[in-house]
Amino acid sequence: MKKLIKNRNIFRSYQGLILVSFSLLLALGTISCDKLVEVTDPDIVTPESLNSEAGIQTLKAGSLGDFAVAMSGSAAGHGATTGLITMSALMADEYDYSGTFPTRREADTRILQNINGSMDRIYSNIHRARAGAEATIDLAQGFGGVPEVESEMQSIVGYAYVMFAETFCGGVPFSKVPSDGGDIILGEPLTQTEMFTAAITWFDQAAASSSGNTNLANLARVGKARALLGLGQISAAANEVASVPTDFVYNIEHSINSRRQENGIYIMTTVRRQFSIADGKGGNGIMYRSANDPRVPWDGGTAFGQDDITLYYNQLKYTDENASVALASGIEARLIEAEAAADSDNASGTQGIHNTLRATMSLPALDFSGLTGDALMLAHMEERAFWLYSTGHRHGDLRRLVDVYGMQASDVFPWGPYFKGGSYDTNLKFPVPQSEANNPNYVGCLD
Repeated sequence: MKKLIKNRNIFRSYQGLILVSFSLLLALGTISCDKLVEVTDPDIVTPESLNSEAGIQTLKAGSLGDFAVAMSGSAAGHGATTGLITMSALMADEYDYSGTFPTRREADTRILQNINGSMDRIYSNIHRARAGAEATIDLAQGFGGVPEVESEMQSIVGYAYVMFAETFCGGVPFSKVPSDGGDIILGEPLTQTEMFTAAITWFDQAAASSSGNTNLANLARVGKARALLGLGQISAAANEVASVPTDFVYNIEHSINSRRQENGIYIMTTVRRQFSIADGKGGNGIMYRSANDPRVPWDGGTAFGQDDITLYYNQLKYTDENASVALASGIEARLIEAEAAADSDNASGTQGIHNTLRATMSLPALDFSGLTGDALMLAHMEERAFWLYSTGHRHGDLRRLVDVYGMQASDVFPWGPYFKGGSYDTNLKFPVPQSEANNPNYVGCLD
């Protein structure tokens, strides 16, 4: 048993499915003489059934489901489950916390402990999705190749690395769960640069495996470009997405089939009133409400949130439990090109890209003439923030303004007095959870 508890976060992933499957087989074997159980149940996933294209598709669906919970959260769990999108939005300037859970308030103030239960669950869910995707890839390749499955799963792995790099500190280990049920290969802690670099490798594999599927190829291109932005390779990122059409979109899907599949952003905002749209958060935040911008629709301001002290403003971007969440899109591709123009101090080029996008929503044209340097980049980032609101981009964008463009954190992150008392912390990153100490390579945060 000791092999199974070295890393709890990884153990909760694919290996759990295999062990449950074997347990089901053994249980059925012990009572096979009873005619009442001599029935084929199509809902049972047995180990041998995984060695088929249908079984591989089942594993793919499981990985996508885990990734959806990790990113958006779900309605399942005590008080529902928070995802990385809303928690990273608290670390940034998109939401104020209007609930009572102390672990979520820690994200809002950025005073985070490495024993934060909400972040530990998100951390585990991302790793579970990654481990499941890697196991699916291994089985698909061993089966003889299912290129489209391989490509989609390789991109999911790439996005797991990107999300860790953008929102967590350096020091995240990436352990491997062999698809044959062998010993867990315990990962070494990676720096932020190493995580972005590893993501690029996965996205390159995804593009190569896409086998003529343009949607999957575009998913890989946008993901790779996102990693290149994190490395400061801005023009390379723009070149990567040049061929991605503006109408492309790859969604994280949600459903009312089960509580676990419901859109956790909608649950945490509209249903539970725990995440309220911010307006000028911490002095530096964007005026999401005051702008009355159709890209960030909202209502409210007449009742309190779950905490009964914070005036509540509800997002209307996700209006039901079924609402999908864009993971990658052609709009994001154009925004990456606009960032490259801003990085080159090309105000007219930046303005042109943004005004073309704004015209699709009948928004008035912008005038960036006279803007240079940080002012031009911040104007671009404000537009990017409205287009990508509550999709898991903003925290990484603010960190890039600091890490890549050299701006002061106190000029871009919410700063100073916190609206419920105390102050925002100078910390900008989620810590590697203490639960990772089950891995003997654990060192906490490298930076």
